Amino acid sequence: MSFTACLTEHNVDLTLPPEAPQTLLYHQNDVVKPFTVAFEGVAPETMAEGVLSYDISKVTLLQPSDTTVVEDSINPFTINHETGVIQYIPHDSTKLGAYLIDVILNNEVGTTEFTQAYRTLLEDWRPKVIVDTEDNNIELLIDNTGQPLSSVVLEVAVELERCETSDVKIDIAPALPEGTQLLLHTSGYLYFTGPVDKTSYTVVLSAKNEFGASQANPTLHFHTQVASSVERPLFEMELTSNYKPDGLSEFEFEGMFFKQISGPEITSASTWWNINRERNNHPNQDRRENFITRCYARTIESNSQSEHIMVPLASFDAENLQSIITETGVIFNTGVDITGDQRIEIRVVGETEYNEAIANNDVASRIDNWSLVYTTAEHERTEKGWFFVHHTADEGVKINDTKLKVVVLYRHMGESNSGYMGLDQLKVSGRYLLFD
Repeated sequence: MSFTACLTEHNVDLTLPPEAPQTLLYHQNDVVKPFTVAFEGVAPETMAEGVLSYDISKVTLLQPSDTTVVEDSINPFTINHETGVIQYIPHDSTKLGAYLIDVILNNEVGTTEFTQAYRTLLEDWRPKVIVDTEDNNIELLIDNTGQPLSSVVLEVAVELERCETSDVKIDIAPALPEGTQLLLHTSGYLYFTGPVDKTSYTVVLSAKNEFGASQANPTLHFHTQVASSVERPLFEMELTSNYKPDGLSEFEFEGMFFKQISGPEITSASTWWNINRERNNHPNQDRRENFITRCYARTIESNSQSEHIMVPLASFDAENLQSIITETGVIFNTGVDITGDQRIEIRVVGETEYNEAIANNDVASRIDNWSLVYTTAEHERTEKGWFFVHHTADEGVKINDTKLKVVVLYRHMGESNSGYMGLDQLKVSGRYLLFD
């Protein structure tokens, strides 16, 4: 349609678009954004002609539990009416989830609604500080000078999401003595750098990143208690005679209980137990006066995988136990690799758990969950032939029982074991706490 203006005598073209808008496309769609930071999208593409105007007709929030239409009063999304650019501004009531935005586009001919034209997922990218502990009230043991008996807080493990250790803030009240700090190691444990006061401390862990501050900030309470430690002997192996029990899968000998927990039949012609007390056949010249305890089930058949335990008959106090100290002499010959499938381990476990495992005959399925205090896998064979190493280990343990058992585990896990391994010494002590 056209007409000629009578007054101006100029031709004015007022041709209308052929149709209402038919297309609308946001290329940067389905974006994932932090809900704490404002952002805007890009202008959409359309084939519509004429004078265009954009508007939002509806915003829908999708959450795992329900789907709701967002009220205008709390809607965090706006649109530029001329360009169609979607803008997001955080609102106090903004919720996490997927937002579906219906956009209206109109020209001189008509209006078209494009359902779910723009979609975005809002997530919380703020840091999280997670504390793994059985109890937020922690007994912090110190000596008479205020020095923690263990600088590391063993009862707490800290996990971080969307932040680094350097982003974590540790607030502690009352303040620590001058020169002492409570720090977070990169591996996730808390530790003190010096002495503390005889008091109760409240610790709050928080963090910040570019998207904001953490919200659920865990609180810990440290209650100091003065204590000292004392080492008590628990068990020392001593052999007074040679012993070779043929055909026995379990037996008692010299105050110890021996049991096969997996492997071929002991009665096999090429399989046997062997415990020897020898003074002269020792690879270490300086230790020839020591006993060699060769405790194993040897087999030269194709499958020689087997596991055996040696357990002192006595049970030991677990209350106020701080650590287990083991003094061992371990011995191997050329037929056994000490770093791979063949190894000796010393573990400790609560007496109740141990008795249940023996009664149910399922030690093999449980033993890997028992506290490991020593393993020969930490050593490497440095020369051919005999191998011997004398080693003392002091390993912190926590036993949820009044009594504990010490279990020596002999593991022959290779396809063929033509040699043997054993102990020429086993001494076990416990470090216990004494309280004021």
